[in-house]
Amino acid sequence: MKNRLSLFVMAALCAVGMNARIVLPPAYSSNMVLQQKTTFTLTGRAASEGAVTVRVGWSKASLTALADKDGRWSVTLTTPKAGGPYTLTFSDRDGELTLTNVLCGEVWFCSGQSNMEMPVLGWGHVLNCDEEAAAANYPKIRLYQVKRNTPLRPTAEAESNLGGWQECSPATVSNFSALAYFYARELWQHLGIPIGVIDSSWGGTSAEAWISAEAMEGVVDFGDHMQMMRENGYDADRLMARYEQQQEAFQHAFDNADPGLDPDSKPWFAEDLDDSKWKPITVPGLWAGKLGTFDGTLWMRREVTVAADQAGKDLNVDMGVIDDNDICWWNGVCIGKTEGWMAHSTYVVPGNLVREGRNLLVCRIEDTGSDGGIRGDVTFPGEWKYRIGYDRAELAPQRIPMQRPVNDPNYPTVLYNGMVAPFVHFPIQGCIWYQGCNNVGRAAQYESLLQTLISDWRAQWGKPQMPFYVVQLANYLKHYPLQPDSEWALLREAQSQALHLTNVGMATIIDIGDADDIHPKNKQEVGRRMAAMALHDVYGKKKLPCRAPVYASYEVSGGAMRIRFDRPAGSKPFVQDADLPGFIIAGADKVWHVAKAHTEGDEVVVSSPDVAVPLAVRYGWADNPQCTLHTASGFPVTPFRTDNW
Repeated sequence: MKNRLSLFVMAALCAVGMNARIVLPPAYSSNMVLQQKTTFTLTGRAASEGAVTVRVGWSKASLTALADKDGRWSVTLTTPKAGGPYTLTFSDRDGELTLTNVLCGEVWFCSGQSNMEMPVLGWGHVLNCDEEAAAANYPKIRLYQVKRNTPLRPTAEAESNLGGWQECSPATVSNFSALAYFYARELWQHLGIPIGVIDSSWGGTSAEAWISAEAMEGVVDFGDHMQMMRENGYDADRLMARYEQQQEAFQHAFDNADPGLDPDSKPWFAEDLDDSKWKPITVPGLWAGKLGTFDGTLWMRREVTVAADQAGKDLNVDMGVIDDNDICWWNGVCIGKTEGWMAHSTYVVPGNLVREGRNLLVCRIEDTGSDGGIRGDVTFPGEWKYRIGYDRAELAPQRIPMQRPVNDPNYPTVLYNGMVAPFVHFPIQGCIWYQGCNNVGRAAQYESLLQTLISDWRAQWGKPQMPFYVVQLANYLKHYPLQPDSEWALLREAQSQALHLTNVGMATIIDIGDADDIHPKNKQEVGRRMAAMALHDVYGKKKLPCRAPVYASYEVSGGAMRIRFDRPAGSKPFVQDADLPGFIIAGADKVWHVAKAHTEGDEVVVSSPDVAVPLAVRYGWADNPQCTLHTASGFPVTPFRTDNW
């Protein structure tokens, strides 16, 4: 891989320096932004055992390095304060390589899953996307988009989808991370200096894929897996063989755990099974919101009435697109199965099974991760009955997802190896991170993962206090005024625990999500909130509001709970409100009730006529809560709870 990337880079750079033998890492190209006022080591390749002369536009002095027998050389550079453009020239006995239009300024590494990846235009279509793209003429903002890569070992090189660094323009920004762009634009508008943003993101990925192997060995639940990778030499063929063995063993265990297929009892597809205690479920529809992040098997049954003129004839049954796999029975006889979360499940019931009057259709759905359920049009929509077969979380709590070790972006460490490691020697100011959806349902594990990731990246860049800003998950899915068991709320809480690390900030966006879209469109406001923290913390804009007060303590008084908040630097008072939704309250019985709440200065008073002596309050504790507690500068309070139930 390394040789192939080097050849690609050499071919691209020949347009700049004809016959040049000198090769730089792909992140060093014309149009780049270098972090201002920093010292770093630049490593490249040149003619073997020859001198390499380096000239930089901000200094009259030249530097000389000596290439070893393999052509490797390095030089230490110190950048000036923000400015440019500059020209950088590298020459050896075989030729010269010139980088032009280079700026010095502020560089940020922007990473995460689909909400970071979501482009200005492209598949995302952010708010006012056409106008935003057309107006994106900011030549002092520079963009670098990392090409996807999933190696099992760290690589030193990462190609760019844009062919290197590019000036921000309507053409270059269209398929670039909207959040990274809006973040850079906010910084530029306040600072007026060059801003470089590196977009290293991949939708639908989990946090464990973005952490180095060394750091992952210390994460709860992953130690054995990381040891297995190490013992197999990170070899793809050996790891694939282990994966297939593991898959077979797990599937056997899961199948044996499903009571609906227990050979010693009546199968759940039997016509005479008593299903009077099964619960109702609407088809089509996804399970999220009703069953949360449940993974496992779910059985569904429905009676179908057939008219006399249709009896004895073949019957087409469309079950839509089932996530992930399904098996269907008609009157106790299997009519087919489909595998794959994007496959369309369609079956033909033979005429000899189609009888006049009552018939029974049964479907067993197996979901292995993320959303589960049925999408699209189905032949028999409406209310079905359901019962859970097995829950993977109960069989293997907090187990790491079973991922293929080859070409799977969720396999532990691979995205760090291919999309982070190549940049740890490229100087940056800090990182912004938007990820977490793929880890919903594993909140306790994610608390460790996120803090490990932050500490790991800081260690890899050699910056133990490097600024790191996180986007908390937005409100999503159906609104329930009372949902104390929300997995999304738990994941948000796990994210907020990272605030115990120094120089970590979190943008709360619990007020700008979308019940029907996991990719909310208002990325401009997300960028504003992220940039406000950096402007305040890193760039000294101390008068700029950047946060809301945060929950600190409570006091029980007169049948109500008075919630107190700390007002950190960069926060403003609450907008006073006599009716605040989003609070729930419970007493000694631990039964939750929708609460009444109002502000009194910097405190919130919460009560309920159903709770005489309150013991616990939660705010914003649901998949999609209604949250209106915010400051006049538009920063909402982060969801919280006073209990640890």
